[in-house]
Amino acid sequence: MSEEQNNGLSQLEESTYVPKQKEDRLAGVAAPVLEDTAYVAPKEKKSHLADVAAPTLADDDYVDTRKKHSLEGVQAPVLEDPDAHAASKPAQPAAFTPVPLTQQQLDVLAQQRAQSGQPPYTPEQIAAIQKAYMDRQVAAHAASQPAEPAPQPQVKTPVLEESTYTPPVKEKHEPQVSAAAAASLLEEPAPEPERKVSRFNEADLEAAKANAQKRAIEQSLNMTTNVDKAESRRLMNELRMEREAELAKKGFTVVIVLMILGLLAAAALYFFSVREFQDSMDNGFYSGVTKVMNYTSFGLGVVSVLLILRVGFVKKLGSFLFGLMTVLLLFPGLPMLMQKKEEGMALTAVGYGAALILCFAICFILSTSEPVNMFYKRKE
Repeated sequence: MSEEQNNGLSQLEESTYVPKQKEDRLAGVAAPVLEDTAYVAPKEKKSHLADVAAPTLADDDYVDTRKKHSLEGVQAPVLEDPDAHAASKPAQPAAFTPVPLTQQQLDVLAQQRAQSGQPPYTPEQIAAIQKAYMDRQVAAHAASQPAEPAPQPQVKTPVLEESTYTPPVKEKHEPQVSAAAAASLLEEPAPEPERKVSRFNEADLEAAKANAQKRAIEQSLNMTTNVDKAESRRLMNELRMEREAELAKKGFTVVIVLMILGLLAAAALYFFSVREFQDSMDNGFYSGVTKVMNYTSFGLGVVSVLLILRVGFVKKLGSFLFGLMTVLLLFPGLPMLMQKKEEGMALTAVGYGAALILCFAICFILSTSEPVNMFYKRKE
């Protein structure tokens, strides 16, 4: 160690370290004085299960009664021996006995042979025919019997595995139809005895057929007649309606003409009624008739105009007024004409004649004309 270092260490040892005292910040702060209060400890919370005791289980042996999903204790089924059924023989069908030809059938055969010009059958031929007939019966019976079933294959006992079993599939055996059953039993069927048909009722049958045919024809004619009648009625109604429509149109034209003629008749009647009488004529009756004609002439003009309205009452009123004026013009109209002044007598006579003719014509047409009646009857 060097001398300088030794001097430094000696200086450190000689100097004394005086620590600087820290200023106490809590000087003058007094501790708080707590009040002398009694401490009360909190009450112990009572448990609701304090008085509840745990149940004591009985000391019993527990047996699990749940169903076991296993095949323990399950034995495989034992199938019967199929050879035992095969050993049993099937029941034999009942014996079939063919029926020979009857004597009546043999007689029919002999009759047919005689009719054909051949010699009668010999006993050998009859025996051959009987044998062939019975053989055909036996063959037909054998064909009608069901065919023998085919041998069934041997079925082995299946070995069952645990929880897996597949039953064997049964084969369906459809019944076999032999070709002999579908063929004809006999090429030529055995002759049957000839049936005798009585002819006593042929006339009745023919008469019944004729009557039935006649009734069928009559019914068809009646149906045709009924259809024709209905069609005829329909056509007649259509024609009638068309004719009424045409008459109504024609009646409209006639009413227009009557309206004009009515106005002319009213003017002629008024002209005749206002013509002066002779000075020597002083008759109150003629004067009254003249006033009636004056007022009626205005009424005739109004009615003539109203005829176009197609009102039945106006038609009847017009027919009455024109008829009344026709009667008044005849009497006392004709004597009144003789009492008129001679000056302008020709014009007076023309007015009188025109009024008389027009009133009579209008009254007659309104009362008897079919077009006019249809015009008022048929309202479109």
